[in-house]
Amino acid sequence: MSSAEDRYRAAISTMDAAAREQDEQRGLRERRVAEAETQAREGLRQELGAAQKYAEHMDELNKRKQSAGGWATEKTLADKGRESLMQFGAEDEEADTGYTNYPTPSYGTPAPAAVAPPRPEPVPEPPAPAPEPPRRGRHARPLEDEDDFSSTSWLV
Repeated sequence: MSSAEDRYRAAISTMDAAAREQDEQRGLRERRVAEAETQAREGLRQELGAAQKYAEHMDELNKRKQSAGGWATEKTLADKGRESLMQFGAEDEEADTGYTNYPTPSYGTPAPAAVAPPRPEPVPEPPAPAPEPPRRGRHARPLEDEDDFSSTSWLV
């Protein structure tokens, strides 16, 4: 009888081990599902924020278009961001306008004469090639000139 009891206990322990493994796998699956749901929520929150900004931007453009009488011009639809704001202070000094800042002349002492480098001669553009005469089709009939009297005998 001890062998039957041993087999019974071995079967019970095998079933308990299988049940524990299934519980662990279920817990792992549930944890992964919960993580995926939280990631999806965060992604949708970010997309919602971007979609709201886009909708606000499109509403603003539509308002500008309507205020311009329905014309969607480049000026009407231009972004009215930082570029269009007037700035004062350090930004003005840092802005690169492409112009050279010349020193303020002092009227008491003569300024040294600056010699400007000679300007390079402009390179002339090459002449445009002569346009090709229009090509006629492959099976085009020869042009008939009604005023062509070369085959007429004038001595008759």
